[in-house]
Amino acid sequence: MKQKIITFVVGFLLYGILFGTAMYFFGTNKNLSISIKSGIAFGFFMSLFELFLIPKIKESFKKKNNS
Repeated sequence: MKQKIITFVVGFLLYGILFGTAMYFFGTNKNLSISIKSGIAFGFFMSLFELFLIPKIKESFKKKNNS
């Protein structure tokens, strides 16, 4: 459980900060509040994807390779 919390927090920060800064610097309108909100949303959903869906995808490919 502790590992999942750490994975979520690190994924949230990493994905959110990278996406937010990319949105701010590469976007046509440099609106800081929109970049922050987008970074938070993207970081949240990508960390959930990393936490719950990636292990299931890896399991699926592992089962196909073993068959």
